[in-house]
Amino acid sequence: MCGIAGIVSLGAAPAPSREALLRMAGALTHRGPDELGLYRDAAAGFAHTRLSIVDLASGQQPMADALRTTWLVFNGEIYNYLELRAELCALGHRFRTRSDTEVILQAWHAWGERAFERFNGQWAVAIWDSVARRLVLARDPTGICPLHLCVHAGQLHFASEVKAIFAANPAIPRAFDPAGIEQTFTFWSVVPPQSVFQGIEELRPGHLRIYQAGSFKEKSFYTPSYGGFSGSLNDAVESVRSAVEDATRLRMLRADVPVGSYLSGGLDSSYVAALGRNYAGERFHTFSLRFDDVEYDETAYQRLVARQLGAEHHEVVVSRADIAAALPEVIAHAERPILRTAPAPLFLLSGLVRRHGIKVVLTGERAR
Repeated sequence: MCGIAGIVSLGAAPAPSREALLRMAGALTHRGPDELGLYRDAAAGFAHTRLSIVDLASGQQPMADALRTTWLVFNGEIYNYLELRAELCALGHRFRTRSDTEVILQAWHAWGERAFERFNGQWAVAIWDSVARRLVLARDPTGICPLHLCVHAGQLHFASEVKAIFAANPAIPRAFDPAGIEQTFTFWSVVPPQSVFQGIEELRPGHLRIYQAGSFKEKSFYTPSYGGFSGSLNDAVESVRSAVEDATRLRMLRADVPVGSYLSGGLDSSYVAALGRNYAGERFHTFSLRFDDVEYDETAYQRLVARQLGAEHHEVVVSRADIAAALPEVIAHAERPILRTAPAPLFLLSGLVRRHGIKVVLTGERAR
């Protein structure tokens, strides 16, 4: 998880100030505590706070192409970047880093808008062509990585979190949008491009948006398919198993830092942790929540799985008081109404992960 932010003048608006970009970056340091980078010209500015996962030595952002005319900031990870890099090298592209970030840049030059169809991963990306004065924004197919947008006083502001947009300019209005609140209580979440804040929208998952000459066009590069499966039950089982195993393998092997796993003791997280253990080498860290309330506690199952995997197991015990105390901070990070308390224990669990020096964990939530 990194933080990206930027300001682009859509017409005669002044150039983004360095101070505004620094304020945006400051609001995102919790997303990327390892490094901070800025880019600024007469029409655009980018800020990036980095959580270093791939190519720790040379993957700094904002990243430029060889001519230093195209700039990129990126949050997420492209799991098939090695395969894409090989394709690009065969086309004559040359790389200066080992990062998935540079693969995005080179893929954009090679394939343009079709590049995003080739990515297997999760991402929010901004690409600035300083010659054409063109901004490209893109978000992964299922919207794992957030990307918020706001137009104010002739400038487009974008960021991983709304708080960074508000930090850029105190004149940007702070108000709730009733439509976003209604969606939250109807669907448990807003449906992009709607947000809970007036004047703020989210880029829709699986979409890219291109700004140029004061206007924009938006298009989808991904359409989910719900076609029926024609094979047998065994075929379906094998297909799901293969997809989950491949997703786990990529997440374990394509990171340049240790990868741990959440372990609830249930079927999903236990299965994913068992798959992750196959690629972890000598040490594999698992992390579990324990509850004071016996009704919700699954310690026995968690420890059983951890012992079976030979994992270095870590636990945090959570009480109702702990959940209540953490909830305000959870809401600040979520930046939207929360209709149940489940995110609070997960927030406390993530703190345990960080205290043990782990930056990436597998979960039983979903895999793509």
